Amino acid sequence: MKPEPILQFRGLRKFLANRWLLDISELSISAGQCMILSGDNGVGKTTLLKIMAGLEPPDAGEVSYDGKVLPLRTAPQQYRDNIVYLHQSPYLFDCSVIDNVAYGLRRRRMPRAAVQAKVAEVLEWAGLEHLGKRNAKYLSGGEKQRVALARARVLAPKVLLLDEPIASMDYKSRERTYVLIERLKKEGMSVVITSHELSAVLPLADVHMYLRDGKLHDERQDNTAAQMSWLISSENRHND
Repeated sequence: MKPEPILQFRGLRKFLANRWLLDISELSISAGQCMILSGDNGVGKTTLLKIMAGLEPPDAGEVSYDGKVLPLRTAPQQYRDNIVYLHQSPYLFDCSVIDNVAYGLRRRRMPRAAVQAKVAEVLEWAGLEHLGKRNAKYLSGGEKQRVALARARVLAPKVLLLDEPIASMDYKSRERTYVLIERLKKEGMSVVITSHELSAVLPLADVHMYLRDGKLHDERQDNTAAQMSWLISSENRHND
């Protein structure tokens, strides 16, 4: 039985540079699902993630969140606390790792004791306890990405959008980041990942979508269709 989508777009269109950058009939993200979004440079993957996060407006489309159709212009205001977008090079504040992770909770005016407890828990989850008092600006690329993931997880969003999360990382940093993403998925968080390094992230995928000419293509369905076509043609050749 296919799970119900938590976030769904229909007729999503974005016009840019005298062309329809995105012209997507339907895009659905289900609870606890990991979607890999691939495609060539410049096809609109980052733009699509930003639209999903409510950071950039589409030119047309309908959005449903938790089964409710929402007005396109006001939808992000209603679900923004439950959808987090992380850029390939996450922005970290010029302060300690602890303060970076605590930032979102403090903005929500959570009591200090609760903030401290949640931050301590998530730093242990991410293996960052020893870096808690370090200035986040001076961490390695892999460490910064783990801080960004910890800062996202502590807010308990329902959907996490990751734009090239393992780009330019060494093998060890990539493995650590992969493990954290896998944990988020097991915890029931929906994750969408853009990546050019498919071999590293495909094992996480429940769905693999390819963006080309503004359209989304289900890679697993396309691959299955291609395999069936090959088998049929092979049998025909054998029978001939």
